[in-house]
Amino acid sequence: MTDDPNSYSQAEIVRLLQTVSRDVRDLRGDLGRLEGNYVTRAEWELWKEANERPKTNGWAVAGVIVSAIVGLGSLLAVAVVLIQNLK
Repeated sequence: MTDDPNSYSQAEIVRLLQTVSRDVRDLRGDLGRLEGNYVTRAEWELWKEANERPKTNGWAVAGVIVSAIVGLGSLLAVAVVLIQNLK
């Protein structure tokens, strides 16, 4: 074979087409095997968005815990005052 496409014989062209056909078949097989391991970009974006929604900032959690402790302390103080005054 030469670099000039016009000089190819019919046999060379058929051989090249068979090679291309085999390569395309192999690529399709590879894609089929890989398809089970990958998701489309749209599916990935939906998954990412759904996973980011329930994430909570650590400071927000700490704030809720501190508020609960202060609230329980205040409730305990009110209970102690009521018990002392009801005696």
